[in-house]
Amino acid sequence: MVFLGCNNDDENFEVESEENVYEEDVVSNWVKELNLEELDELSKRKEPITEKEIEQFEQQFLKESFGAKSASKTNSTKVYAHYMPWFLSEEISGEWGQHWTMTNKNPNVINEEGEREIASHYYPKIGPYDTTDKDLQQYHLSLMKLCGIDGVIFDWYGSRSVLDFDSIKVNVESFIGELEKTDIEFAITYEDRVIGEESSRLLTQEQIETAQNDLLYIEQYYFSNDNYIQLNGIDLLMIFGPNYVDSPSDWDIVFSVLAEEPRVLSLWGAQSVVGSTSTGEFAWVDEGHISVLNNYYQGADFTNLDIGGAVYPGFNDFYIEGGWKNSTDYDWVLPHNGVQTFMESMNITTQYPVDFVQLITWNDFGEGTMIEPTKEYGYSYLEEVQNFTGVDYSNNDLRIPYYIYKLKKQLSGNSFAQHLLKKAHKNLMLSRVNKAKLYVCIVYYLYG
Repeated sequence: MVFLGCNNDDENFEVESEENVYEEDVVSNWVKELNLEELDELSKRKEPITEKEIEQFEQQFLKESFGAKSASKTNSTKVYAHYMPWFLSEEISGEWGQHWTMTNKNPNVINEEGEREIASHYYPKIGPYDTTDKDLQQYHLSLMKLCGIDGVIFDWYGSRSVLDFDSIKVNVESFIGELEKTDIEFAITYEDRVIGEESSRLLTQEQIETAQNDLLYIEQYYFSNDNYIQLNGIDLLMIFGPNYVDSPSDWDIVFSVLAEEPRVLSLWGAQSVVGSTSTGEFAWVDEGHISVLNNYYQGADFTNLDIGGAVYPGFNDFYIEGGWKNSTDYDWVLPHNGVQTFMESMNITTQYPVDFVQLITWNDFGEGTMIEPTKEYGYSYLEEVQNFTGVDYSNNDLRIPYYIYKLKKQLSGNSFAQHLLKKAHKNLMLSRVNKAKLYVCIVYYLYG
């Protein structure tokens, strides 16, 4: 990764990524690395290349020693990525979801650089996507694996079929279906604001039952999953807030329906509000940045409470521009400054004995807290996560999921190319990085 002119101004931070470098440069380097120069000759042949010839080429090189890299990490700290599961695309779901459009953006409008118009100051490296797309799920999960990320913490809005809550639930469960094929774990962050209108703080019996039904759903369908995150052998449940239920006695009633109490973490400073079930808190991004984060850790009860640390790249929401807030509403920005803000939050957080680190966030493009690869920052945040976790994978390995994803989309009608790319993903998830590169090179040179 090359950083050009990196200083304290985001607009002067540039990343040399595949948007700026001809894609073949990356793949051609893999060809040289693996001694696959014969691919270049095959790609220049005038007569069609048969699938049998490709299989023979594949077998010829699979005889070479393409051993697996170690999947272990030198840093034992658990690292979880806060994940927004609410994205919809026209191609997959029949419409562009509101988190790409807000009130005034149209992703069907494409600029001269081939980028769609979306409700964000930042642009995903692969373009806007759909959470239920299997190719997208594999892309995200393989990137997480290559970074040493241990789990995903889903933002979850309840089990009811109102607003887009049901769509978010469906998206989460679709993603879990792919996640279950890996050793990556997951947990739920429950948004308690979904149970009623903010205009009335007095809970009705119906609202209490709504919250109880949501928790029973979580217990039945998520806690029972073998991939569910546990703290000290007990299922982890995070509450974003609480923003609505603000009485400890109400929370005690809500949690009373569960067969077993989970370890419940509220947002920082709110543990006492959640009632007797609460076992801790988790930090979040704040405009005060270092001073607020450091003050929180200094006063946190690490001995008696579970404390989740926060690492984030910055904050720059699109709510006023996208029509979700009025121009007169209070607004704040925490500049990314390249990777500076990210590293500052990481350095502060890792000075304290947090129970886990939460990356805030994997993909909240609306608030500008995403760490997944983007046009603006490339792979820079994921490279820093690799450095922190101490995985055996290289920065260059992070490019493999991108090529698998892009080639799948480009060659969606080519069944044999899809077969080879499926092998690439499978080998990547088994830490057989060079085998994954082999299949990408074959597909890129002969079909791409």
